[in-house]
Amino acid sequence: MSISDTADPAPDRAPASDDFPAQYDPAATEARISDRWEQAGAFVADASRSSRVGGDRDPYSILLPPPNVTAILHVGHGLNATVQDVLVRWARMKGRETLWVPGTDHAGIATQNIIERQLAEEGRSRQDLGRDAFLQRTAAFVERTGGTILQQLRAMGASADWSRTAYTFSPELSGAVREAFVRLHERGLIYRGHRVIHWCPRCRTSLSDEEAEPHETNGTLYHVSYPVQGDASRSITVATTRPETMLGDVAVAVNPDDERYQSLIGTNVLLPILELAIPVIADEYADPAFGTGVVKITPAHDANDFEVGRRHGLAMPVVIDQTGRMGEGPDAGGRVPERLRGVDRFDARKRIVAELETAGRLVKKEPHSHNVRHCYRCDTVVEPRLSDQWFVRMQPLAEPALDAVRTGRVRILPERHIAVYEHWLTNIRDWNISRQLWWGHRVPVWYCQADASHVIASREDITTCPHCGGAAVQDEDVLDTWFSSWLWPMSTLGWPNEGATDLRAFYPSDVLVTAPEILFFWVARMVMAGYAFMGDAPFHSIYLHGTARDTKGRKMSKSLGNGIDPVDVIGLYGADALRFTLVSGMGLGADVFLDPADLEKTFAPGRNFSTKLWNIGRFLLTNVGTGEVRPFADLAPDEFTRADAWILERLDNAIRDCDRAIGPLSNVRGVWLDDERAAGLRLNDHAETARRFVWNELADWYLEAIKTRLLTPGDDQQVARSVLVHVFDQGLRLLHPIVPFITEALWERLPGHVDGTFVATSPWPEARPATEVSPLATQFEELRDVVSALRTIRSEYNIAPSRMIDAFVVASADRRQMLDEEYLLINRLSRTGLAFVDEAPATQGASVILSGGTELIVPLEGVIDVDKECARLKGELASLEKQLVALEARLGNPSFAERAPSHVIDAERAKREEWSARREHLSRRVEGLCGAG
Repeated sequence: MSISDTADPAPDRAPASDDFPAQYDPAATEARISDRWEQAGAFVADASRSSRVGGDRDPYSILLPPPNVTAILHVGHGLNATVQDVLVRWARMKGRETLWVPGTDHAGIATQNIIERQLAEEGRSRQDLGRDAFLQRTAAFVERTGGTILQQLRAMGASADWSRTAYTFSPELSGAVREAFVRLHERGLIYRGHRVIHWCPRCRTSLSDEEAEPHETNGTLYHVSYPVQGDASRSITVATTRPETMLGDVAVAVNPDDERYQSLIGTNVLLPILELAIPVIADEYADPAFGTGVVKITPAHDANDFEVGRRHGLAMPVVIDQTGRMGEGPDAGGRVPERLRGVDRFDARKRIVAELETAGRLVKKEPHSHNVRHCYRCDTVVEPRLSDQWFVRMQPLAEPALDAVRTGRVRILPERHIAVYEHWLTNIRDWNISRQLWWGHRVPVWYCQADASHVIASREDITTCPHCGGAAVQDEDVLDTWFSSWLWPMSTLGWPNEGATDLRAFYPSDVLVTAPEILFFWVARMVMAGYAFMGDAPFHSIYLHGTARDTKGRKMSKSLGNGIDPVDVIGLYGADALRFTLVSGMGLGADVFLDPADLEKTFAPGRNFSTKLWNIGRFLLTNVGTGEVRPFADLAPDEFTRADAWILERLDNAIRDCDRAIGPLSNVRGVWLDDERAAGLRLNDHAETARRFVWNELADWYLEAIKTRLLTPGDDQQVARSVLVHVFDQGLRLLHPIVPFITEALWERLPGHVDGTFVATSPWPEARPATEVSPLATQFEELRDVVSALRTIRSEYNIAPSRMIDAFVVASADRRQMLDEEYLLINRLSRTGLAFVDEAPATQGASVILSGGTELIVPLEGVIDVDKECARLKGELASLEKQLVALEARLGNPSFAERAPSHVIDAERAKREEWSARREHLSRRVEGLCGAG
């Protein structure tokens, strides 16, 4: 145990300062420091300092993925924000002019659903209020409750520039939305289309392909007989999972090369239920190898059937209304019988199946697994439905976005997501951007009431047609929320004002940090928008972090009741504990596993580290004292001891390792080379490197080594104090991006701290130029090996910490001299006396040979009960031998090798290696303590 681990002061420890609390209080500390940062404007970016506009600093910018304005913080937000904050704080300390833009999304469907639920509880609907009153109520609700999540992110320590907080429904960003729409419309990339789209009967709006999420569903495949008109002896069997859509059938299709149905092409069959004659058509869409080779064609309720219907000029009757009930739509022609009108689609399915059975038209039913799309907001089963909507032509926009990743302009980490990105963009479909909602950016299109051919896309509101002067009425629909979000990297910086200082200073930004679930919804579209409106990608790196999951591997969600409220965690353990736990448990793109049933255990790593860091700082700074500390820059290398040289080299290594783990900041060439594409963004490696330096190297070794020097007045004391304060200062800087509050609280207590300065804005540590390893540092490393070996022997033989032991040392002359000079330190750290000999004595004891040839022999006679220990070791070795024999037999059994899963075999082989190493270790211990016999 190190001195800094003990709860009670050691006899030679200086008394703690009265104003240095014994325990860290995160609640009081975090609130105070957060206020200080904000009052000082520590995180406000100065665009004029960006080198892109003639300033003296290279810029670095990140944009917060805007959470829904009505959202509250969940652990996914916490994970996302922490990753960004680590990068932002690091870049700021590296000297970049750093901008992190926060903001919220108006969240069309999500926000409207909340207000509609409120109205439903009052027995009213939005139609009862009317559009204007509904919008006023929604805006008031957002004004009252919106932005809560941003305050919660502040409590987490997010070092965003809150003076630049953006909102997708603000006048400025709304203007950008209109500009983007009109520009694309003028380029022919936005059009009004009549086609089958995804419709949510619950939200009463259309959805894009990405918003209608496929769910694997165990359903039923119904085989239905369609009799040939005029020949009751003949029929065609069609398989469908949605019998309710039969009412909208206008044909059945067979493949033109399918010989089974050649004679039926051009004839009619009777549509069951309605007994309506519909044609048999030939179309390659019908697959002869699937089912019976015949497909029913329902153009108004299936996207593929719609294309068949267009090719053949078929009618397109809509038979399911906007609420998901059977009803008469355009051109239905009385297809929905009175007995089924107003019936829910799924109830209608049951009734129609029953009628088919009664009529003898249901050939068979069979279980069938297939994908059924659900609304991404309310999880309602989506209905394919013919509708008039606004679309964006995506292929021309997708091409530069594809090239950006393929050429290395933009990198995606982890790289496994590149194939998914490329597949989606290669097979992209036009984007349905209109929504039948009221809350959102209204489609900026007006229709002339005097001349229907006059359709005007306008940047400004109009009341009259510019072509003929007739009255103009605006489109009722609003735009997809993502249509405003895809402009986020530009609109938040002032676009479409291309002369805006922020836009010139910070576009393109650097890293986008987000979840892989919105790679299509948002990320790819932002890349497309960047090229469409700015001529360049909006960022050079896309980091798709993992998902927060519970111990069963399930994604944390409110519906499952397995979520963790970060606000609760902050209240219990502090923001730093939350941040450290999230970052240290998160590999590149790997999921983070948390236990909602045991918060104390889950966040113990962060809480324990905060406690440890505070104790280290308190012990260290109270031992340094309050007197003036000699500037580290004034020290000469020949004043360093072995311990000083060693900790300074460990610091250099830690700095380099942290930089490699996080960086590079950016690529000045504008293109990532193959060997650079996977570099950096390994924040867990950064966390572990910084933790290990401060905890294991600085506190457990260096602080222990210099304790006597700190208490002995003289020049060497001043060197020790200077080096200690320097390395602790640098260690706090390395840790700061991960645990900002506690590092700031300790940094402001360092000797010589200047009021009004922050570690948050202090320079990032720089490693000294890499040269040959210092001989003094190498010697201290050898000393550590000796102490560690002696501590291991004490532990293995259960020797009481208070008991002094002796050890014989066989070493080269120069190593013997070094160990002799450090005798007192070794004695204090290991409670062992050293005796230097030329050859190992014959004695019952433990021995170890270190790298470099130094041999340690610890006599154990009189220290432990040798006979009892020999018996125990021999018994343990014999038992292990038996287990190894059985394991070898199992691995050598051909039947086991053939039948066992590969992961089981691999685990058994790993066990064999582990047990074999353990056997060798036990054998050496038995031989050293008990002799050859």
